[in-house]
Amino acid sequence: MSAGTDRRPAFRRLAALLAVSAVLLFFDFGARLYTTNDEARFPMMARDIVRNGHWLLPEINGVPMLNKPPLHAWLIAIAAWPTGVVTPRIAQLPSLLAALGLVAATYWIGARLFAPAVGLGAGLIVVTTAGVFSLARSPVPDMTLALAISLTIVAFVMAELDGRRWALLVFYALVGVAFLVKGPAGFLGLAVALVYQVVIYRWAGPRRLLSPLGIGVLVLLVGSWAWMASFTGSDAFVDEVLAQDFGRAYFTPGSWGRGGVLPALGQALSILLPWVIVLPIALWSSIRLGDPSRRRETALVLVWLATVFVLVAFSHRQRWRYYLPLCMPAALLVAAWLERIRWRWRTEAFVAVWLVVAMALVTGQVTVTARQARGTDLGQIAAEITKTPGALFALDAPEIVFAFYLDTPVLATQDYATFVRRPDATDLLVPARKLVQLPQPRELRQVADGRMAGQDFALLRKNQ
Repeated sequence: MSAGTDRRPAFRRLAALLAVSAVLLFFDFGARLYTTNDEARFPMMARDIVRNGHWLLPEINGVPMLNKPPLHAWLIAIAAWPTGVVTPRIAQLPSLLAALGLVAATYWIGARLFAPAVGLGAGLIVVTTAGVFSLARSPVPDMTLALAISLTIVAFVMAELDGRRWALLVFYALVGVAFLVKGPAGFLGLAVALVYQVVIYRWAGPRRLLSPLGIGVLVLLVGSWAWMASFTGSDAFVDEVLAQDFGRAYFTPGSWGRGGVLPALGQALSILLPWVIVLPIALWSSIRLGDPSRRRETALVLVWLATVFVLVAFSHRQRWRYYLPLCMPAALLVAAWLERIRWRWRTEAFVAVWLVVAMALVTGQVTVTARQARGTDLGQIAAEITKTPGALFALDAPEIVFAFYLDTPVLATQDYATFVRRPDATDLLVPARKLVQLPQPRELRQVADGRMAGQDFALLRKNQ
């Protein structure tokens, strides 16, 4: 039998897995509303790239986004290039494709480390975790980061377990790509490899990762972004980005460091729903009952899961989506445990449970999306802001969200007095509930109202 014939079943399984995953991920393509500044930020950066050509340092309202490496914004801009317009649908596309890539990488690693059935099961599991299913529809860079980290592990497996030394060059290049997606969080794959080497080979292990060319590529990729950002002024970059944003966010103790492990654990567990229910059993099975011939493979997945959790939980800045890289190793552990179960109806039971999970996720997504759509109407505000040439400000409102949907600059103001003092400011967006708190309402009149995802907003205009 030829090698090509041997690969056909694997290709068919992977094709079927990706087809099923694509249906789950793309059935509501473009329907999601972006309701936070974090979600709208990268689409706005991409819009600036498409319209103004600011590829090196994308801007929002004329301000370069120094603390955000631009790779994910580049991907959105490339997706928008044929039409020249960054729409909500276009903004989703890189994350959706990254989710499919994550499924494919999960299949490959599961098949390589354990068995083809584990790869297939892990792929089906990972696409139906709460984290992957939700964040595949979001234009934040976390899904792209999760794919970059998973590909880093793929390259590490090829180098470490398959003996392909050239893969170390690819490994370090992918670590650099992950950094260009989201800064120091991109080093998670490198951390997993280092910890694994120490666990297996003790302190001599890290020398196995030595690749002068690969390390040089990594330094070049990381340094390229610092070089691009330095065009705006090295002092600002060092103080605002390296010291404040990266240093404080990633290298100072977070919720765990302050003694609060439960919030971090809660976020980690919830992003793995619903499969986290059986994860403790899968962990116990992998540690106590795992195949001795797969000791190194099992150790890699366990180290992967533990390292990502500890590093993310220990960081100062905590977000639910930061735990997304846990989904892949958790899926692998659960699938490996299922493969060890000796029960006649094992496959049928898994398929039945998976279908229930998939239908529940689809139903929940449709319900939430429809509710948000019914609760959104910016028509009056969009029509009214064209009547004055002055600047539009937002107080206690997501200014980047409004800038994206209204397609006009929206500046944030820290307080009402600042807005009043600015001579170029004419209009102010505020949540409707804040109207009674304005200290001098006579200076303004309400000219329009609107809703965003069920929250009421008012557009106020200065009296001339």
